[in-house]
Amino acid sequence: MEAAVSGDRRRAFWLGFERLFAPQVPAARLGAFRAIVCLVALYDLMLWGNAVLADAAAVTAGTQDRPWRPIFLLQVFGAEPLGVEGARALYVTGVVSLLCGAVGFCSRLSCAVAAVVFYWWSGLGYSFGKPHHDKVALAITLAAMPFARVGAALALDQLWHRRPRVESRAACVRGLPIRLAMVTLAFGYGGAGFAKLLLGGVEWFNGYTLQGIMLGHDGYLSDVVGRSPTLCQLQSVGVVFVQAAFPVALFWPRSRWFFLPMATFFHLMTWMTMDTGAYMRVWLMLFAFVPLEQVPQTLLGWGRRGWAAAAATALAVAAFAALVAGVADQVIWWPWSAALFTALAVWFGVWARSAPPADAAAPRVG
Repeated sequence: MEAAVSGDRRRAFWLGFERLFAPQVPAARLGAFRAIVCLVALYDLMLWGNAVLADAAAVTAGTQDRPWRPIFLLQVFGAEPLGVEGARALYVTGVVSLLCGAVGFCSRLSCAVAAVVFYWWSGLGYSFGKPHHDKVALAITLAAMPFARVGAALALDQLWHRRPRVESRAACVRGLPIRLAMVTLAFGYGGAGFAKLLLGGVEWFNGYTLQGIMLGHDGYLSDVVGRSPTLCQLQSVGVVFVQAAFPVALFWPRSRWFFLPMATFFHLMTWMTMDTGAYMRVWLMLFAFVPLEQVPQTLLGWGRRGWAAAAATALAVAAFAALVAGVADQVIWWPWSAALFTALAVWFGVWARSAPPADAAAPRVG
């Protein structure tokens, strides 16, 4: 009797765990998110390309001047520095696997290979340099991709899988990667906010703390904002509030209309005032909180409200595309990234309009 009760409790626990971390989400949402994650990881792979390949060339030539301090992951696997040939092979493997993952070709296998390469490539860069925290959510999400049906929608895998077409707008799959991205981002932002509150205390809000940080960097707006303690004080309060309260977005979907734009604005402002870099690997991951399968229809609906609404919608989409293309210009010529962004948007839009809706409404992720 006790064994049966214990078994029921374990079963109830794991069912609750599954509902929490692997909820049902529309297949199209997971497919679109898969494409975003793979493209963001590709951007990161290419962004670190010159540094990792330069270190590999130095290893081959025996002239490396940067110390090799392997991160814990590479220590566990006993990984050593790669020479230039090995690094090039790893880079090509990563690019091909991430592109295949983005378009959904052998989706799970591609994402699995891409995750291994991504961790290895990042480990090489960090072991010769300095570890960073801006791609924690990206790394965890990419590693979770092979454990979900990421090729169930918006994937080339659908072309040759001879099975009934159930991947409609409301067809659902387990959304483990999406949930892990949401939880990781919530912990990241919340932890940063509470760290400022607990370690910095009230002095963090006096304006001069942030002013000193800004004036020590050469950002586009460092002098403009840094000259005013009042502006710095307002920004200090806003930053801590958005970060500390961000976990609310996990449980209250309506709050995402505030927190997602504010988190993106926060990263762009730190880039402009503190020269931190664009942090695109973080704010693009915020799409985990967005019902992506509803985006095309929502944008079309806004565009049908009159010429003013249509113009505003088109301008907003163009501005966002220009921002992403401008940041990606660091690794790929912006017209190519803009063309890729447009092609994926059109593909997603056409699929969303052509896919027959299911009888049941898609569940909300929240």
